Formats: sequence, C-alpha cells, structure tokens
Amino acid sequence: MKASIYLFTIFLLISCVPEKSTCSDFHVGKFAYADPDYAQIEITRTEKTQIEVNSKSKVEAYTSIEWKSDCKYVLTYEKFKNAPEEFQSMIGQKIHAEIIEMGKDKFTCQVKSKNSNEVMDFKVIKD
Repeated sequence: MKASIYLFTIFLLISCVPEKSTCSDFHVGKFAYADPDYAQIEITRTEKTQIEVNSKSKVEAYTSIEWKSDCKYVLTYEKFKNAPEEFQSMIGQKIHAEIIEMGKDKFTCQVKSKNSNEVMDFKVIKD
C-alpha cells in the first residue's frame, strides 16, 4: 500500500512539471510582434518561407528561410506586394536571426541585418 502511494506521488509530481519550449516549436506557425508599434503585422511561417502582412497598409513581405541550426535562421527577402517602390531595393537582402529566449507562447530573437542589430519579442497566434 505504501509503495502504491509513493509511486502515485512520484507520478503526480512528474506530471506537474511544465513542458519546456524548444526552438523548433517556433519554426512553423503564426506569430505577431509583441511591440504594440508593430501590432498590425502578422507573420505566417512554414519550414521554408515566411510572409509578413501589415493589416493597415496591406504591404506583404515574402522571405525564404534557411535554418542554420535549431535556433538560428536566415531570412532572405524574395518579393513585396502592395509596397512602395523603395521596398524593391530590399529584395535579396538577408536578415540573420537567432532565437535566444523561449516561453510557452512567446520567443525572443536577436535580429541582425546590414542596417540594424536588435532584440525583438514575438508571440504565438493561436488559431
């Protein structure tokens, strides 16, 4: 009897441990910028592509994704829709990103391009 109570207690404790997020949890899905200044942008990501859509301006940015490791990836701008002409000069430019922190429904990336180096927070959009 003591053994079964002991085993039940161990099982209960193990089952209460929250599952840790991994970088691969954020490879595919729908995301949004946590910064309210970018709240109108929704990101849809597959293993090989990412599309960012601005619901206010209707600008769409299409990028390819190359995963360098589980947490590091490179985005390359492929095309823009509904964008001003000056956006076209960004085609071919690369953004190097690394997921540096993870939570249940959020992650933080170190993002580097030729013009910037910043830390950005993202949140998961539930369907």
